[in-house]
Amino acid sequence: MRYLIVGSGVAGISAVKEINRVKDQDIEITVISKEKDPFYYRPRLIECLSGDISVEDIIINDRDWFEKNDIELLLGKKVIDVNFNKNYVVTDDNKEFSYDKLLLAQGASSFIPPIDGVDLGGVYALRNGEDAREIYEHIESCKKAVVIGGGLLGLESAYNMIKAGLEVTVVERADHLLQRQLDNAAGDKLKLILEEKHGFNFYLDAGVEKISGNNEVEMVKLADGTEISADLVLFSTGINPNTGIIEESELEINRGIIVDNKMSTNIPDVYAAGDVAEYNGNIYGIWAPSMEEGRVAGKVMIGKDAEFTGFVPSHTLKVADVNVVSIGVLSESENIGSRIDINDEKTYCRIFEDEKGNPVGAIIVGEYENENALLKEIKE
Repeated sequence: MRYLIVGSGVAGISAVKEINRVKDQDIEITVISKEKDPFYYRPRLIECLSGDISVEDIIINDRDWFEKNDIELLLGKKVIDVNFNKNYVVTDDNKEFSYDKLLLAQGASSFIPPIDGVDLGGVYALRNGEDAREIYEHIESCKKAVVIGGGLLGLESAYNMIKAGLEVTVVERADHLLQRQLDNAAGDKLKLILEEKHGFNFYLDAGVEKISGNNEVEMVKLADGTEISADLVLFSTGINPNTGIIEESELEINRGIIVDNKMSTNIPDVYAAGDVAEYNGNIYGIWAPSMEEGRVAGKVMIGKDAEFTGFVPSHTLKVADVNVVSIGVLSESENIGSRIDINDEKTYCRIFEDEKGNPVGAIIVGEYENENALLKEIKE
């Protein structure tokens, strides 16, 4: 049985590890990836921007691991076509690779909005190891950066560039930071802490009109006419699933490749997982669900019973070294109310409760002494 995995990220390699557990079958596993690095911990790529770590420091399974497990790893190769009728893929060096079962786990690309100047030197998006190396090399020779996008990745990227010695400005279209995770008051509290603690600069409720410069970026102009000097611009404005190679095929696609709870597509023996897969209208774009989707796909591909049941985001993390929690129900309704438990200079906490007064969700920014007890109640 020949298993072919397109993509070497967490979804693809999680599937590989499940398939590789089957030792009593005659199996062949091939992984094809356009990445140049073997499997690494992608969430920590951001830290490479500070210079504290390198891509090599976050590699989970190196080439030796694949060799020892008799897994064929083909890096630096891009799949450009898939023939679902004859069960083979074609790579950019015109080689064909056949399969009995195929997993499409080629991830996503950074979304870059159509703004004048995005093709200038010094304009980047961070998606893979090569991006991280290139951006950090540029960081070493510049002073001012603009990060476009005030979500989790944008703020973490800005923080790491500040650690590298840059003056950083974050431009965000929404009227507060972390719009998906926080309410206005929490977003404002986080903004204030980041300004005072780390020297962030912010433009909120702001759109970018154009990026200008002579070959290299020099200025970012906002829609209201504000001009911000910059010798580096980093976009952190979302992702687009990498569906290009199969968009003209019979594979069912919406934003991503549509899968069921077995990670199966509408074509027999073809599966999808990770950032390229769409389950119940969701493309999660984060590590944990991608890992679980990959595990399910791998198990199903070798005939085991497994299913993906969805993923409820629960964020308890450090954002630029500031404690941020966003968990459970985060909006009021007929049966859900909320109260502000604390809102001072250092901490904001809003608790969502059901009709009986039981906590069902919370937003926290800063250090909150009752956090552990509150989170335990919500999870119960």
